[in-house]
Amino acid sequence: MKLIFNKKPILKSKTIIFIIISTIIIIIDMYSNFFIKIRYNINNIMSPIYFFLNKPFSIYENISIFFLKNNIVQKNNKYLFNKILQQNVQLCNLEEIKQENNKLKKILKLPFLKDKTNILAKIIPIIFPRCKNEIFIDKGLKDHVSPGTIVLNEQGIVGQIISSKKKSSQVLLICNKNFSLPVQIKNSNITFIINGNGCIKSLKSEYLSTDIIIKKGDVLVTSGLDEQYPQGYPVGTVDNVMFDKEKNFNIVYVKPFLQIEQIKYVLLLINS
Repeated sequence: MKLIFNKKPILKSKTIIFIIISTIIIIIDMYSNFFIKIRYNINNIMSPIYFFLNKPFSIYENISIFFLKNNIVQKNNKYLFNKILQQNVQLCNLEEIKQENNKLKKILKLPFLKDKTNILAKIIPIIFPRCKNEIFIDKGLKDHVSPGTIVLNEQGIVGQIISSKKKSSQVLLICNKNFSLPVQIKNSNITFIINGNGCIKSLKSEYLSTDIIIKKGDVLVTSGLDEQYPQGYPVGTVDNVMFDKEKNFNIVYVKPFLQIEQIKYVLLLINS
């Protein structure tokens, strides 16, 4: 059955009309500025509309770029901060190592070490020390360290070993009340014995004759009379001289050169 209205001829005619119109527009556009002016006017009219419509996207894009850059900057800052922190830690470690090396050089350059068997030892840190007048070191019986071994460092006399285990030893400090040491005034023949008086106090020597001339500031060194401690090794300076009227004797207080809180390495003079 045939359609009542046949659309094919209409479509063909429309196509032909569009082709003719397009051709005319192309020819006019090639040889005339008519359409250029139209496009220009249309662009002028549409530009504000386009700008307004594009503004939200532009704002979103700018905000995204801002947060992206801010995130990158924060990451770079964090990286640089960590880098600087690591370098500062390394510098602190290097400075600490430098100070330790200087201390070790001073200890190893002590003049009497040539004739003595000696061992370098390190202090064992203890969180809760049982006695503040004693310290522990990392050398023991396996290193031929035995009770009676002399302990010193570059500052002065540290003390004496009182007990030894296989890998550690206990040191009685010079400030301990059970410690005694024969000393003499530097560049003189005046000798006497000083005793520990507690590590928060000065060393003490009692019952000194008033005929012995001792002044505040005199430097005391080991006398060597006990044949244990090296002669002439620094001990401390006279801090005060007091006269005991009841006993008719002088009491001498001595500030040791040794700074216990700064001890890290010590030198052990092994008994022959």
